[in-house]
Amino acid sequence: MRTMLLSFKPEWFNRIKDGSKIYEYRRTFPDEEIMAYMYVSSPMKMIVGKIHLGRKININTWKEQYREDDEVCARVDDFLTRHEYAMPVLSFQMTKEISLDELRKFNPKFVCPQMYYYLENYPDLFEYIKANAVDVGELQVNSFDSVAKEDICRKYY
Repeated sequence: MRTMLLSFKPEWFNRIKDGSKIYEYRRTFPDEEIMAYMYVSSPMKMIVGKIHLGRKININTWKEQYREDDEVCARVDDFLTRHEYAMPVLSFQMTKEISLDELRKFNPKFVCPQMYYYLENYPDLFEYIKANAVDVGELQVNSFDSVAKEDICRKYY
């Protein structure tokens, strides 16, 4: 399984952390399971956790699956204006924080991902993150045995 550094806005990180967001939506994403360290943007500016993402799902398949449900189809149509894929958040783990300042002390050329990048392409950084972003607390595992239609392209208010 490949490992990436994946960028999140604080609100989406908090939703994953509290378990209310079980899918991560992106316009593009690789078609494989991914382990990702979570870099949370301003005002946090730090690595704070890691997630295990399942293989991507084309959101259009949900439109077909829920074709009889106008509410779900409307949400899918709305999401399709910004995203194409949903990746199940199989698990989430808090880690010891690594601030942007610490990352830049380790490597002054460190650049935060706009979206994501593979850590295997940066072996020194990957080793630094693995050594310092140690697990904290309990692993949270999401079950996808029975996904509620409310979880499909879920809106947060």
